[in-house]
Amino acid sequence: MSFDWERDFYAATDWDRGAYLGGEAMPGHLERFFERVGVPESVADVGCGPALVPFELAPGSPDTDFYCYDVAPSVVEANRERAAEEGLDNLHFSVAGLPDLGVDSEFDLVYCMATLYFVADAERAVTELYELVAPGGTLVCNYPNRYTKVWVNEDTDDTRRAAFELVGRGENLLSYDWIGELLGRTPRSYWSAVGAGDADYARRSSPAVYVTKPE
Repeated sequence: MSFDWERDFYAATDWDRGAYLGGEAMPGHLERFFERVGVPESVADVGCGPALVPFELAPGSPDTDFYCYDVAPSVVEANRERAAEEGLDNLHFSVAGLPDLGVDSEFDLVYCMATLYFVADAERAVTELYELVAPGGTLVCNYPNRYTKVWVNEDTDDTRRAAFELVGRGENLLSYDWIGELLGRTPRSYWSAVGAGDADYARRSSPAVYVTKPE
């Protein structure tokens, strides 16, 4: 039985509002990326989970609309309730998942972190994410690679290994060069762009890239 985020995590654990990759540093990283590429009018956060990054950035970016998607209905509803309580009208939450997100919109920035690990067809998911990017916009994502597979099989406990089963079996691995071939554009290191190249989570088993779509 494959890992199910609603059944096996959000409905079964006392989850918190951290980011599963990079922790509390992640909102600051994206804020610095905004400084690099310009503050977007629209952001899609795909696989948002507890939505730490959008909740941190939305108050200071009132002219940016954040559209946040996750496969788990309970976390989406919890996020909606919190956004309403805090009066954050520029946060929007919907249930949707890769590789077929089913979203008929384009966004200035598409952001997908700690999500492709759990998607069987990661290649199609990356293509779907890039299709959501408006001309002149940017895709930011991280992805599983052969070093992630080693980490899953050698350095994780049984619970985490079950969640990362696709990576552990090597079924959805990507590479920098393969992403470039898929999208026809050269990826760049997101960690380097935001000054996080020396962070412990920016190791070779957790690569993150950004790709800009031509206007």
